[in-house]
Amino acid sequence: MITRADKGNSLVIIPTTLYESKIDDFIQGNNFQISNTNPTKSFQSQVRKVINNSKTLIPPYSKWKHINMNPTAPSIKGQIKLHKPGHPIRPVVNWKGAPSYKLARLFTQKIKMMAPLPSTHNLGNTRDLIKKLENTPILPQFALASLDITNLYTNIPIKGTREIIANTLRKNLTERELLSWYDTITKQNYFSSKNKTLIQQDGLAMGAPTSDIIAEFFLQNLEDAHLTHLSNKHKIVSYFRYVDDILIIYNANYTGIDNIQKDFNALHPNTKFTAETETNNKLNFLDVTIHRTPTNWKISIYRKPSFTDTIIPYSSNHPAQHKYATIMFLHNRLNTYHLHKDEYKEEENTI
Repeated sequence: MITRADKGNSLVIIPTTLYESKIDDFIQGNNFQISNTNPTKSFQSQVRKVINNSKTLIPPYSKWKHINMNPTAPSIKGQIKLHKPGHPIRPVVNWKGAPSYKLARLFTQKIKMMAPLPSTHNLGNTRDLIKKLENTPILPQFALASLDITNLYTNIPIKGTREIIANTLRKNLTERELLSWYDTITKQNYFSSKNKTLIQQDGLAMGAPTSDIIAEFFLQNLEDAHLTHLSNKHKIVSYFRYVDDILIIYNANYTGIDNIQKDFNALHPNTKFTAETETNNKLNFLDVTIHRTPTNWKISIYRKPSFTDTIIPYSSNHPAQHKYATIMFLHNRLNTYHLHKDEYKEEENTI
C-alpha cells in the first residue's frame, strides 16, 4: 500500500501486512479497550441532549448546525516516521464524522472567548522564536537544549484539566454549559480499526478539534505553577514552547540537561519529556538550526534528512498560482528569518 510519511512531504510504499502490524503495535502499546458495541448512536443522543440543554450559548434556531446528522466512528490511519528508528507510525484519526465533531469546534471557539489564555511562554511560529532570540542575551556559559513531551494529547488528565477550566470559568454565566460540553466531548474518546471499536481510557481524543486548546489549559497551568521555581533552580535563562516542543537556554555552569529533564519528568505523573542537547554549539528546533556563537545567535534553515523538497512540477496542469505559492513561501521565509549573510546565500542557492 501507499501512505504518507510523517515528515518531508513524501510517500511511503509499504507491504499492507507490515503497515497493519504497525497500527496494531500502536494500539497494543497504548492500552486501548476493545468495545463489544459501536457507541456512535448512543454518543449522538448525548450530543443532542447537551445541545438542547444549552439555552445560553446556542440559539434555538441554530441548534441543528452543531449536530452531525449522519455520524460515524472516527477512523485511524498511520503516517510512517521515516526519521525514527524502526519507522513507527504517527496516528492520524479522522474525527470529522464523529458525533461531537461540530460541538467540539463550537467549544473551541467559545472557550477562547470566555477564558482566553495568557500564552506567556508560547511561540506563535518560527519568526516569533527568532524575534525573541534576538532579545535574549548570550554568554559563554549558556547552552541550548530542547525538550519534547511524549504523546501529549493521550496523556492529558481529563479530570484534572476539567478542574483547571472550571476555576478559570468561575462566576462566568456560561460555566455550566461549557463544562457539560467538555464532559460530553472528552467521554467520546474512541475510534475504529479493522471493524473493531476501541475506547481510549484517558487523555484527549486524537484528531478532536478541542484537543489543542484543552492541552493548552493543562500545560499553561503546569508552567504557571512550576516554571519560576525550575528556572531559578537550574538557572534557565529562556523557555519557549511550541505545542509539545520546548526550547530552553540555561547556564551550563550550574546545571546539566539530565537534571533539568529529571525535574520536568517529576512535574506530573502523566507528562514525560525527552531531551536533546546542542552539538557543536548547534541545535535544530522547528524548521531552523540555532547556532550559538560567542556574540550572537545565528539562524539557518533546517530540513530533516527525510525531507524531499518535492514541489508541483511547472509542466503540470495545476493552476499557476499553486505553482508559484511554494516559491513565494520559500522566498518569504528567506527574507523574514533574519539569516546572516552566509546562511542567506546558502538558502537562496537551495531555492
